[in-house]
Amino acid sequence: MLNLISSIASMKCPVCRKGRVFIHPVSYNIKEVGEMFNTCEVCGQSFRPEPGFYFGAAIVSYPLTVFFNLLLATLFYLIVGDIFNHVVELLITMVVSSLIILPLAFRYARIIW
Repeated sequence: MLNLISSIASMKCPVCRKGRVFIHPVSYNIKEVGEMFNTCEVCGQSFRPEPGFYFGAAIVSYPLTVFFNLLLATLFYLIVGDIFNHVVELLITMVVSSLIILPLAFRYARIIW
């Protein structure tokens, strides 16, 4: 179980847990963020199982983003003390933070799926 969690955290192959899945390290370049190897360089596992397979990653991405925003709102509440009088600031913080973590959320959603 610990090996599974560490392989997800390091974005390794879901089968052998050694090979890299993504070609480039986490990048904010739109063209590079989703580039994946076709197969695992260690075990040969196909990362392109069928067209539309990674559409399911959107199902994983949504709860990841919601969980992140709930943590952010909790942190905002602990710092500011009242979120109802600072709704605009909270929303701006959430939008900017969500845009910053977007490449990571995209990649982790694919790895988990």
